[in-house]
Amino acid sequence: MVDYSKWDAMKFSDSDSEGSENDDDDGPRVTSLNQPGRVTIGADGSVEIGQSLPGSSSTQQQQQQQQQQKDDNASSSSELPVVSGSISGDAVDISSLPNAKVDGGEIQQNQQQQHKRLEQLTRNGGKHTNKITAKQSTLHLPIYWSQDRYAVTLRVGFPTTQFPSRTIRVKVVGALKYEDRHSAVGSGSMMTDYIAKQNDDDNPSYGSVRIASVSGSDDQETVLFNGLLPRPIHLNHDEDEVEFEIEDSGIKNDVDIHIAEETCCDRFVSITMPKAVPMHGLVLWWDCPIIGFPKIDVSSIHDRNVSNLSLGSAANNTSSSSSNVAKKDAFQKAWDEAHDMFREKMKKKEKQTI
Repeated sequence: MVDYSKWDAMKFSDSDSEGSENDDDDGPRVTSLNQPGRVTIGADGSVEIGQSLPGSSSTQQQQQQQQQQKDDNASSSSELPVVSGSISGDAVDISSLPNAKVDGGEIQQNQQQQHKRLEQLTRNGGKHTNKITAKQSTLHLPIYWSQDRYAVTLRVGFPTTQFPSRTIRVKVVGALKYEDRHSAVGSGSMMTDYIAKQNDDDNPSYGSVRIASVSGSDDQETVLFNGLLPRPIHLNHDEDEVEFEIEDSGIKNDVDIHIAEETCCDRFVSITMPKAVPMHGLVLWWDCPIIGFPKIDVSSIHDRNVSNLSLGSAANNTSSSSSNVAKKDAFQKAWDEAHDMFREKMKKKEKQTI
């Protein structure tokens, strides 16, 4: 059973009862302040009550607010690093600047991924820009091309905000049949029209690539890309046309700053075109994927040099510079002979009326 009798002996007082006969220094004391005051508790437990100076409370609140604002700014700046000094005077997000680094290396990692993606898109090839006018605006579509020993891959960028993927149409004309892949002259039936249209015999065309966007109920068409092939290609086995696919670009802000009309292209039309050669065993490296594109130096192609080193190692390094020149001359001679045969065949062929 709890004994509550000890609570009967407790005494309480307040500021109004100070100095009375019932004052007990050991009991709790309550002091009410009629105006802003200051309470200081000493190390020995003593309590000092004083009146605050006029305006000190508001000043202290302002200092606290300023300090809180500084803390908030410091916190936000640690999350999103910015620098000042731009032409407009506005803060600039350093994550968008080249070679920017922040804690954790996230930006540096993204840049490495972007660089790796660009190397993949332009391996043994290069980059070009196609300027078009669509929907009353000027667009600069990036074009990447790469190649290996057997095929050339052409990627044309486009913004899905203006050209949804479902509206893209691709047509590649002039590809040889699969069985003619090792005889580049082929039957000539699919290349006659394109060679006949070329006035420059030194740069004949072997087909064309056309990419367009068809949208609307009236099938309104916008041509995104149209070009002629500088080298022969062939179809894959059991296929009647060259296939294409839509893929994510994986490139962010890959634009030229001085081009104001540049549009972010978040998708690629990827077209893989197998190479056709004059005879079996030959490897033909392209210097450009489309007639009119800037040409690359095929002697500096990385994969070509690697394959040459591999062939030299397999032959116990018996090849020499003179033998390489001889092989090059033999290839050029075979190529010229194939062209002469094809031209003679086209001259003798009778035109058929359809």
